[in-house]
Amino acid sequence: MNTEKLKKLSVQIMIGGLITAAALAVIAVLLGSFNETFMKALFTLGLVMFHALACLTFIEQTTKAPNSNFKFFENVVFFILVLSFFTSIFGVWGVMAGSLVGKLYGTYLVLLFACLHGQMLSQTRGKQTNIDNIVTANYILMGVVILLILPLIWFKADGFAGFYYRLLAACGIIDATLSILAVMLHRMYIQKHPEAKSTIFSVTTKLDATGQPVPVQAEVQKRHIHPLVWVLGIFLFGQLLLSVLFALFGAFYD
Repeated sequence: MNTEKLKKLSVQIMIGGLITAAALAVIAVLLGSFNETFMKALFTLGLVMFHALACLTFIEQTTKAPNSNFKFFENVVFFILVLSFFTSIFGVWGVMAGSLVGKLYGTYLVLLFACLHGQMLSQTRGKQTNIDNIVTANYILMGVVILLILPLIWFKADGFAGFYYRLLAACGIIDATLSILAVMLHRMYIQKHPEAKSTIFSVTTKLDATGQPVPVQAEVQKRHIHPLVWVLGIFLFGQLLLSVLFALFGAFYD
């Protein structure tokens, strides 16, 4: 089953869930049973509508750029949307405990950031050896940070020593620094080589009177930052801030 069929099947399942939830709500209204079950059914209706709308919007946006270099990240986003749908429904109906739902959403967020982070770093490779080496080291640090964060999500915080938080803070700072350095060096390379292609610093194509793209001279090219770079920047800023907080927490914990 390819990605497109999986997306179509997932949307069909959500539409079926929407119809089912609406039917439950109608029955509860007709019976005058405004109890906990009715409220759960109504909340389920809202969750189904939200996830269905999010998926349809996502599919519409991704189909506009069929040759996107971020297909892996886009597929991960859709997969997490599907997981979020089932997780939220199971949480509402008590199939999963609230604490488990929170841990799962924390894990989804970490994995989503890791995929965006890794995908963006991969777009800086292939230009210079020093950038490639930085990115390789960044991948290793990113993996270490993920492995250190996940236990904090799934286990009680008081089970970790202060050094654990300081180690996480140090790795997080190095990870974010290497990412910023890789992007900056990639940007410097692009400035020195205007003819070079770049996904994260793209060139706006000029169109002629018929709407066809025309070549743009290198000296007048204007580079534009990919929107996902801004998203990654926000995540990295948050990572640096959290790293400092973890360092402070680790210092007071011992």
